[in-house]
Amino acid sequence: MDLHILEKTSQLVKLGKRVALVTLTKSSGSTPRKEGTLMCVWDDGFVGTIGGGMIEYKVIQLARKNLELSKNEAFSFDLTKEAELGMSCGGNVEGYIKIVKPKNRIVIAGAGHIGQKLYQILKESDFEIVMIDDREEYKELNSNILIGNYKEILEDLTDNENTYFVIVTKGHLTDSQVLESVLEKKSRYIGMVGSKKKVLEIKNDLKSKGLIIPEEKFYSPIGLKISDGTPYEIAIEILAEILNVKNDGELRNRRSY
Repeated sequence: MDLHILEKTSQLVKLGKRVALVTLTKSSGSTPRKEGTLMCVWDDGFVGTIGGGMIEYKVIQLARKNLELSKNEAFSFDLTKEAELGMSCGGNVEGYIKIVKPKNRIVIAGAGHIGQKLYQILKESDFEIVMIDDREEYKELNSNILIGNYKEILEDLTDNENTYFVIVTKGHLTDSQVLESVLEKKSRYIGMVGSKKKVLEIKNDLKSKGLIIPEEKFYSPIGLKISDGTPYEIAIEILAEILNVKNDGELRNRRSY
């Protein structure tokens, strides 16, 4: 049973879902299930059981609340008639709700100088890296690049709420096309290279089509203003901005603490 629950957890996370893994850590008295019992809860379902009845109902509700908040939490319930749940099993259960999220992923649209430098910097990171381009000759530079039509590749890409999109294609038109496709995907960050004039033109064009750009996660021109303009340092700028978003960082020097 535990293996089935863990496999289901893994399957859902790979599909881009956030799940709550519930573990009973302590059980005393006549409780329905014993310590070590697992249950996996997600937004519209669950597998496993920690005993059914009111305690399971309460824990599922708590797990779904924590999913919304992306928060781990310990819990404890007294299983007596006098306690909150009004159960007559007797005893006490304690447990822990661990939120398991999809892996952080950076999708680099464009395998030019900036895209390649960013890919190289990320190779030793914990990010899942996806690089895409529409130029067949770029396959020789990196066998891991997905070559093809940007829209089609992005449509086939599994949704992941922890995705950071970096749009650095060969030109204005393809940047706009990729941005339009990306707006349909789950993400935490969308960054696009370009001048303020170019960015404004693309935004106005998309708005004329009735598309809404989520300003709270749209970063364009992309990156922090710290580089000398070379592809390597621009890639550093982009990654620094992504890490600031990912880690809810603060844009100030550590020496000022």
